[in-house]
Amino acid sequence: MENDIKKETEKIISECRECGLCSSGCNFLAESTSPAEMARKGITMEEAYGCALCGKCKAACPLGLSLQEMFQARRVKAIQNQELDPEEFNYFMPDYEENVMNAYRQYYHIDYRDLEIDESSDTYFFPGCTLMTYSSKLTREIYNRIHKKLCCRGILTECCGLPLYQMGLLDRAQQYTDSLIEKITQLGIKRLIIACPNCYYQLRETLKSTGVEIFTIYEAVDFPENSQEPLPKCTIHDSCPDRFDGVFARQTRAALKDCGFEIVEMANIFKDSPCCGSGGQISHFRPDLADKLVKDRLVEAKHTGAEILVSYCLSCVLNFARLESELAVRHVLNLLLGVDEDYADVKKRAAKIFAE
Repeated sequence: MENDIKKETEKIISECRECGLCSSGCNFLAESTSPAEMARKGITMEEAYGCALCGKCKAACPLGLSLQEMFQARRVKAIQNQELDPEEFNYFMPDYEENVMNAYRQYYHIDYRDLEIDESSDTYFFPGCTLMTYSSKLTREIYNRIHKKLCCRGILTECCGLPLYQMGLLDRAQQYTDSLIEKITQLGIKRLIIACPNCYYQLRETLKSTGVEIFTIYEAVDFPENSQEPLPKCTIHDSCPDRFDGVFARQTRAALKDCGFEIVEMANIFKDSPCCGSGGQISHFRPDLADKLVKDRLVEAKHTGAEILVSYCLSCVLNFARLESELAVRHVLNLLLGVDEDYADVKKRAAKIFAE
């Protein structure tokens, strides 16, 4: 790991032109000196966990330098050097049984064991832990549709494991990944239909040597024809994991337009989209930065004249919905499938569990 950090920092030191383009688009970097200066002095643990790991710096850099890798390597070092106690963060870790999402599903009786499951099926739905926890109505509607169309007869309710990797818990992350791969292999799964962009890109890498095919939900579901009724204007927040490949950005825009929705774009979209405030778990370490990201994005969305702010990542949706806004905040699939859900009170519903 020392070699990894050294490699990344030396690259930044030698190649960074200190032009300021990355800092101009990142509230976190704007607080600091240039990336080269940060690399020269050494990354602190606080800096490592203050980065959203969103990749916008790489998108802005004329040389394509990635600070994300340097900060991620420093997180791993922090865990290895016992600079923080990982047990304190188990409440949002997928390998900890009493995590907040499990607690939420148990408290509000969210369960998918009643869905028709056929273990001879080779096609499964992977909703992702955020969607299946905080939008069970939408999760069930998606499952029912791919169940009919693709003979999808199974649902995997595991997490993709990304939070463990982002925290720097590599050993636990690898154990979790190995367990997930073993389950997928034992079930004979040949293809996964994935709703979450974080899960899509994480599992695309995780399963690339297994032969399992990965599809987005937008490739697997038939959406309604163009509506004859006037539909509200919407603006789209692009999520960070989709920044460079743009798979979800393209597919969701095409689906919304086909359904008759008018899209009005914000100034910062696709690779220039800011983090929603949940990337890299910064809401746990820098809630002030997370709140600023949310507020700035809501202002930008309002200026488009749209009535609805949508995203194809439910984590982004929940972040924007938690603050009061004149805009309705929805998941893209809420619009496409006609399943309306108000996410404004989700954070309060989660807090209620621990207040009693």
